[in-house]
Amino acid sequence: MIRRHIAKPMVLVILAVLLLAVTPAVEAQEAILRGKLGYELAYGYTADELVENGLVLELDVERRLGSAGKVHVGFSGRLGAAAEPSVKLDEAYADVYLADVDLRLGRQVINWGTADGFNPTNVLNPRGPLSAAALLAAGGMPGGTPVVAIQASYYLPSGASVTGVGIAGFVPAAGVDELLKAVAARIGAELPGGAPLPVEEPAAVPSDGSQFEWAARVEGLLAGHNVYVSYFRGWDDYPAAWVEGTLIPGGSDFLFLPTQVAAAYRKVHKLGLATAGTVGDAGVWTEVAYTIPDELPELDAPGVLALSSNDGYLEAVAGADYTFGNGVFVSGQVIYNGGGSLLQPYKKPGAAVEPQTYVAGMVRYSPQPGHELQGVVLVNAVDRGVLAMARYTYELTQSVSLTVGVSRVFAGAESEFAAIKPQANLAAAGITVSF
Repeated sequence: MIRRHIAKPMVLVILAVLLLAVTPAVEAQEAILRGKLGYELAYGYTADELVENGLVLELDVERRLGSAGKVHVGFSGRLGAAAEPSVKLDEAYADVYLADVDLRLGRQVINWGTADGFNPTNVLNPRGPLSAAALLAAGGMPGGTPVVAIQASYYLPSGASVTGVGIAGFVPAAGVDELLKAVAARIGAELPGGAPLPVEEPAAVPSDGSQFEWAARVEGLLAGHNVYVSYFRGWDDYPAAWVEGTLIPGGSDFLFLPTQVAAAYRKVHKLGLATAGTVGDAGVWTEVAYTIPDELPELDAPGVLALSSNDGYLEAVAGADYTFGNGVFVSGQVIYNGGGSLLQPYKKPGAAVEPQTYVAGMVRYSPQPGHELQGVVLVNAVDRGVLAMARYTYELTQSVSLTVGVSRVFAGAESEFAAIKPQANLAAAGITVSF
């Protein structure tokens, strides 16, 4: 039902983009076609099952309209052994360049934030849960889901800029239904009988005008560093959730018997501050964001166990990267999430939110042309869980590359990473043809 809120705006955007693409324009250039065709295979050696097995396609068509702008349309497709073939529209937008203003209209991924992969100031494009398979395939954090939006940037004579974004409709994070069912299954497993709890799926965001989201960002230069101040008002990608139940007599007190998991989408305010610059030959960055969710009375109501909180929370990232003389590139950052886990947006039923701190690192090295080695590690500094990945890419030709990789979780039973071992302990391989 949520998808219907964006269906009409998206159709209008596609028609506008296609119209621009075929309309003659002064200084218009020929269309440029780029793409990738690949095969991806990932085997979960702990779960003893194939996680990925299929062909993937990325196709981008772009046409520049001289100095006036450009039109871009992208598609992606997948043909897997265990799923129906699918082709979907990715980004589809038109850029218009005016004297002091740049406009982008259409379905787009909005690139805000300065940190490497984990960007607390950028919540404009929804992202699903962290996936080891996606990290291995992409060699880094994949981008978010495109949204239908208009983005306008105004450039001041001083060099500063002001950017405003209006989003036509709410798009939830991928996999919300599966995530709620997994939470309900874990709670049900602790009850007599061990059956998963029923899940009351969140109601669709109303199409009364409240589905629209907006954001603003001011960019400037301070002491040689780029500084970005941002604000977002829109819907949280994940619905707030709680456990409903009944009270039954139990000795001298009452026992809470869970009956179902319920959820509801809510709006948030998010204030952000990001910086990027250099110290010597090293690149450095910081991001800080504070989220204030709209209050949901259900989370504090008697007779429920909250899985989300009405309290605001802080997120922060600080990192740096450096390239040595022998070509070795290293990057590291510390990530603080006052809202809880990076892997799981829900807390334990009825418990307080447990802030988490992570350390992420990456090293990349090309011993000779056509060969690249890459290692990535994510450590939970609180429970000492570790997710480690290694990836090797060999360029057979300028347009054909072969990739092999492996990922593994090192974590005790008390670590949050222990729950993702079946999905994260992977061996992967792939071949990509670029054109």
